[in-house]
Amino acid sequence: MVCPPPAEDDYASFSASVLHYTLLILILIALIFLLFATSTAELIFMPVALVVLGGSYYLLHRGYFRIASLIFLVGVWLIITIASFSINGIRNSSVSLYAVVIIFSAILLSARAAITSAVTSILSAIIMVLGESAGVLPLRMTPFYTADRLFQMIALFGAAGVLLSSSARVIRMSLVRIREHERLLVERNRELEMQIAERHRSEAGLRISEERYRLLFENTPAMAGVFSGDGTIILLNPLAAQFLGGTPESLQGRNLRDIYPAEVTGSLVEWQTRVLQAGSAQLIEGKTTLPTGGEIYYLQHIMPLPSSSETPSQVLVLTTDITEKQIAEQRERELTRANERNAFLTEFFGTVSHDLKTPLAVMNTSLYLITRAQTAAQREMRLQQISNQVEQMDSYLQDMLTISRLEHLPAFKSESLDLNPLVEEVSFSLHSRLEGKRLTYQVMTQPNLPAVEGDAGQLRRLLTNLIENAINYTPEDGVISVKTEIVDRQIVLEIYDSGMGIEPEALPHIFDRFFRAASAIASESKGTGLGLAIVKKIVDMHGASIDVRSELGEGTTFSVKFPVKVRG
Repeated sequence: MVCPPPAEDDYASFSASVLHYTLLILILIALIFLLFATSTAELIFMPVALVVLGGSYYLLHRGYFRIASLIFLVGVWLIITIASFSINGIRNSSVSLYAVVIIFSAILLSARAAITSAVTSILSAIIMVLGESAGVLPLRMTPFYTADRLFQMIALFGAAGVLLSSSARVIRMSLVRIREHERLLVERNRELEMQIAERHRSEAGLRISEERYRLLFENTPAMAGVFSGDGTIILLNPLAAQFLGGTPESLQGRNLRDIYPAEVTGSLVEWQTRVLQAGSAQLIEGKTTLPTGGEIYYLQHIMPLPSSSETPSQVLVLTTDITEKQIAEQRERELTRANERNAFLTEFFGTVSHDLKTPLAVMNTSLYLITRAQTAAQREMRLQQISNQVEQMDSYLQDMLTISRLEHLPAFKSESLDLNPLVEEVSFSLHSRLEGKRLTYQVMTQPNLPAVEGDAGQLRRLLTNLIENAINYTPEDGVISVKTEIVDRQIVLEIYDSGMGIEPEALPHIFDRFFRAASAIASESKGTGLGLAIVKKIVDMHGASIDVRSELGEGTTFSVKFPVKVRG
C-alpha cells in the first residue's frame, strides 16, 4: 500500500497519486504532532483528523477512489470549519487551508465540486466575520501557538508540494507524449506522402495498363466479349461485334437472347453460368449459326473475371473462328478414309483373288468331271463340291459387304435390348450346324438381365460370328457354351469352346482383317479372316469391350462386356 493504486487512464492515475501521497504526508504530520500535543483542542482534532485521513487512505486502496476523495475533502473542510468556529474565528490560520480543499476538489472530483467547495468556504468565512461582529463567534480566543501555526504551514506546504510535483510530472509526461505524437505524425505524414506518391504511380501504371488492355482487347484476332451471368453484353471488341451484326456501341447492354435464337442462347448462357458457378475456365468447341446468317465452327475459351465479391459475376469469352481449320480437317479425314478404303479394297481384292483361286479351280475341275461322270452319284458329288465352293465365295462377299458397311456407317439404330432372347434366337438358327458336328451346346442366361443399348441386327451378327467361329474350330463331340451375367456393373456375354485354341503369338492379331492363325489354316476350316474383325467393329460401335483367353489345345473363351443402360 506504499505505492499509488492502479487506475484506468493517465488522469485517474494522476488523481490517485495526488490523493495517495497527500494522505501519506498528512497522516505522518498528524502522527508527529499528536506526540507533542498539549492543548485539549489538539488532543481532540488530531485523532479525528487521523481517522478521516486513515479512512480515506484505506478506501483509496480498496478501489473506492471517489468515496475516499469525498471523505477526505469533506472531513478536512469540516475540521477546518469547526476549528475556526471554535477558536479565533477568521483569524485562525486553518482558514487558509480552504484553498487546499478547493484545489483538491477540482483535481480529485470535478469543476462543480471545486465551485461548491469555494462557495461553502466563502459562506463559512462570512459567517465567521458576522459572528465576530455580533460577538457570537468565535467561541473563544486564544493566543497564537507556534506549534499550531507550524503544523498548518507544513500541511499546507506539503499538500502544495505534492500537488505541484504531481502536476509537473503529468505536464512533463504530457509534453513527452506530445513530442512523441508529433514525431509519429511527422513519420505518418511522410508515409502518407510516400503512399500518395506510390498511388499516383500505380494509377499512372493502371492507366497505361488499361490502355494496353484496351488496345489488345480491340485488336486481338479472336472475338472477345465480356458478359454478365444472364447473358447481357458488357463489352465487345470490333471483331465480335462484326460477327454479331453490329458495332460495340450498338450491342453494348443488349442480351444474347435478343440476338441469337432461343436454342442457341440457352446453350451459350448455360456454359457461362457453369463457369461462374465452378469459378474455373472452360474450353468448348461447336458449330453455330450467326445472327448474320452465316455458319461457323468455333472454339470458345470462357473464363471468370475477378470480382470484389467472393463469387464472380462476369465472364470473358474468347471465340476463335475455326471454320477453315475444321473444313481442312474434315477434308483430311475424308482423304484418310478414302486412302484407308483404297488400302482395304486393295488388300481385300488381293486376298480374295488369292483365296478364290482354290474354289474356282475346284469348280472348274468339278464341271469338267461332271461331263465325264458315268453315274448319278458321281455327278451329285461334283455338284455338291461346286455348291460348297459357291457357299465359300458367298461367305467372302457377305463378309466384305458387312465390314464395308460398318466402316462407313455414320450411326446405328439404338434401342433397349435384352441379350437373352438374342442368344436364344441365334442358337436356334445354328442348331443344325451344332448337331452336324455332334457338339454339346449349353446356354446359361441370367434372368432379369438389364437392358443393353444397341442395334439388334448388329448384335445378332456379333453373336452369330462368335458362335460360328466356335463351331468352325471345335472338333466333333466338343463343347460350346454361351453365358450371360452381371459382373461389376457390366453385362458380360461369354462364349466358350473346347476347340483347338489359339497360339499366344497370334492372340494380339486375331481381330485384324484377313488374319487367320496358323492353327486355323492348318485345320482346313472354312474362314475369310473377317469374322472377328467384324465382331471387334460392332463391339467398338456399342461402347463395349472384348477380350479373349485361350490355350493351344485347351479351347478359347471370348468375353464381351457391355455397359449397363442407366434408366431415367
